Amino acid sequence: PLLRAQPAKPWRLGHQYTVDHPMALGALESAKVLAQASGGRLKVDVFPSGQLGTGKELVQQVSDDSLDFTIDGPGQFGLWQKPLTIFEVPFVARDWNHLVKMMEGAWAAGHFKALAEKQNLRKIGSPWYYGSRHFTTNKVALKSAADAKGLKIRVPESPLYMDMIRALGAAPTPMALAEVYLSLQTGVADGQENPLPTINSNKFFEVQKFLNLSSHIVNPMVPLMSERKWKALPAADQKIVADAFEAGGAAATTALRALEARLVGELKGKGMTVVESDRDSFRAAMKPVYAKNENVWGAGVLEQLQAMT
Repeated sequence: PLLRAQPAKPWRLGHQYTVDHPMALGALESAKVLAQASGGRLKVDVFPSGQLGTGKELVQQVSDDSLDFTIDGPGQFGLWQKPLTIFEVPFVARDWNHLVKMMEGAWAAGHFKALAEKQNLRKIGSPWYYGSRHFTTNKVALKSAADAKGLKIRVPESPLYMDMIRALGAAPTPMALAEVYLSLQTGVADGQENPLPTINSNKFFEVQKFLNLSSHIVNPMVPLMSERKWKALPAADQKIVADAFEAGGAAATTALRALEARLVGELKGKGMTVVESDRDSFRAAMKPVYAKNENVWGAGVLEQLQAMT
């Protein structure tokens, strides 16, 4: 009889999203499609909710080959390849489709290649839609950018986010997502900013009064895999992996869009006061952020990307 190949031990995917978040659902869908398409040969165990570490730690673990996959955004993996942080800049793109075009273009491809070759972090497939980011606050409504002055606002552990908060005359308070609820509850931070599904799944409505619809950043997430492990796969398996993460991304994006459409009303029902923020005032306040970071991205790169149609 033919010897059956021993099943390889499952890969591990770690992420920081709660189990009911669309990103978590997308990760599970990727794992399911991967197992199906490979006839059970390629398996991924998914570890949600920061069980294996913070976003920053998970990206580091993939880079070190101690973790197989994670899902994170340019503010995070951009710490390893700085120019890529441009894709998480406030008001960088007109909308999601514009942002995807930028991220799939030639300039981005060169930097994603460097991320893979120098840092062992390979982008798998197209970006996943994480949502539009909005501010929540406790003491004051952010009708315009000037209202943020003097507030302590939690941000992810990313220099660009800190620059954004400073540009508003507020004090950035960087920390991991898992710590945010308590810091809002205890007043360590007055506010935070995240997409609606994250605000909802982390129950920030319990500790924040105002939902300020600023839509200041459209957030992409990218599945990352060890480049060394990717290169060790036969071409047919590489295709199975890429297709599985495309399927997961499509599922996550669809779920997220449906959630965003419902959540403003739901968060209102949970006691939040909804504020239509003056987005132009926030956009105007970001000029120093662009000026400060232009040397990171390259002169004229922002304009070049924004001109993409």
